[in-house]
This record gives sequence, C-alpha cells and structure tokens, in this order.
Amino acid sequence: MNKLTHAVYLCVLLLGFTSAIVGQSQYKPAIEYHSFMDMRFYENQGGFLVERLEVVFPPAGVKKGTFVISKASGEVVKTVPLRLQAPLDTFTVFGMFEPDGVPGNANVGEPGDYVLSVKIGDQTLTKLPFSLKREASSDPFNPKTTFVREGPWRDLAYFSSRTDDPASHLVFTWWTNMREIPAGNPRPLVTLHIMRGAQEIATTRSPVVLSQTDWQYFNQEFHFPTEKQVRWMTLADLTKQDGDYTIVAKVNGKQFKSYKAQVRGGQLQRLPQNQLGFEPATDFVSPRMVDTSAGTTSRYVMKDTYWVRKN
Repeated sequence: MNKLTHAVYLCVLLLGFTSAIVGQSQYKPAIEYHSFMDMRFYENQGGFLVERLEVVFPPAGVKKGTFVISKASGEVVKTVPLRLQAPLDTFTVFGMFEPDGVPGNANVGEPGDYVLSVKIGDQTLTKLPFSLKREASSDPFNPKTTFVREGPWRDLAYFSSRTDDPASHLVFTWWTNMREIPAGNPRPLVTLHIMRGAQEIATTRSPVVLSQTDWQYFNQEFHFPTEKQVRWMTLADLTKQDGDYTIVAKVNGKQFKSYKAQVRGGQLQRLPQNQLGFEPATDFVSPRMVDTSAGTTSRYVMKDTYWVRKN
C-alpha cells in the first residue's frame, strides 16, 4: 500500500468512526409515556381522545404523524392524523402531537387485545399494549354496558421532581380504580406510605377518594409524620440512604397495592426502559418530561422521572 493509498484509507476509517459517534448521539423519537397513559378514555364508547401527545427527540423537519390503534395481530382499527409542534417552547428536544385538522376521537367499541402507537411515516415511535373488557351493569333499573382497560396502568408508576429545583417536592404519580379495591369498601379512602423495611419514613397527608371503575391517576406528595412541622419530602430526602423501598397503597388503613423502588449510590434507580438508546426503541420510556399541566408555556417545567413497577 503506497503512502497516498494509506492516507486515503486512514481518512475513510476516521470518517466512518466520526459518523458512528454522531449516529450514537442522535436518539430515536419517542412518545413520553405519561402522555400516552393519560389519554382521555370514554368508558361508554370504549374509545380515546387523542390530544397533546408529548414527543421526546422530535426529528427535524417532520411535521406529520399518525396515531394508530391496531389489534394485537397488527390489523389497523383506527387512525388519527397528527401534526407536530416542535420545539415545545424553550424545551428544544420536546414537541407535541395534536390532531391534524380532525377531531381526536379514536373509538374501538369492541373487547379484545390492542396496541396504541404513533408513527412517523413507516417508523413506529412508541407502543402501548392494552386490552378492552366489556362490563355489564348489575343494576336492573340502570342497565348499561361500559368498557374498562387493562395494561400498564396496573403496574407502572413514577416519582418526579423538577430538574431545575433540587428542593422541589417529590411527587408520586400512580393509577388505580375501584376494581383494585377489596369488596366491602363503599367509600374507599386511599393513602400512600413509603417504607424502608418495616419502617414508615413518609406518608401522604390526606387520603384520596376513588370513584371510577376504569383507571384514574393521582399526583401525590409525601410528608414526615414524625416531625412537628409539616415538611414535604424531596428527592434528596429519599436518596440519602441506600436500600430497598416500598410504596404502599392502603384503603381505609389496609394495604391493597405496592411498588418497589431502590436507592443505590445515592441515586434513585430507574427501569431498564428508561435508559437512553434502549432497544427496542418502541418500548423506551423517557426519564424526563415537560410538565405542561399549568396550561401556560411560561409555566412549563422539566421534570426528572423515575419509573417503578408494582411489587
């Protein structure tokens, strides 16, 4: 190999290596998972309202997408055209999908196993598998049929705190419904408790009341019941001691559900699906989100999210 050929060969290798690095730094677009799980669901029709689907790493130049409900077999049941608004105010790696000139209604109306997804062209961004079950009223004076969902709402929850404010209150977001509550609780009062072993270290201050047969979610904060003055838990409070933690949900004082969390090396551990570059990318769950619940762009905040699973 002469000097010129050798130099060209080295340049090709260097270009290839540089391209690989650039490729590794570009993450695939995904739907932020809470916005997927939080879509409005109509129990009477067995359908969804598609709106405000948050996008992480929206691809440059893309303006359109498609919301898809398909059967587990792959057969498409319903689609809704989407338009992409990006960036999401000052948060440059986030965007928002909204229905593109049409109502966002996506009715299914039949029991079965399904998959929610969003596509850009032929590329599927994120999938959420679920099933619909039909329930008939047992009241002869109010006969009706409703639909309920099964899926990740039963198993997933997450802690969150503001990325720009270490002193912000730690929030726990979780889903539950009346079907999870043991019989004999006509007015279920639900509280959350953070346990390290058998020791309770924090709890919610006031109970919430369940009222729905399908999934409803709650954002709840924790305080320290042994302290004289009310002090709200922060991420630093939870992570100051390594160990295994249990988040216990109680109805009228009795446990009915729990989640597991781990603190290692002073860090609250995340699920494997929260890792950037996780494959398959359609199962990626972003470790950050932009909280748009304030409704005003000037009050949008970025949050770190730490997803956990049901125990």
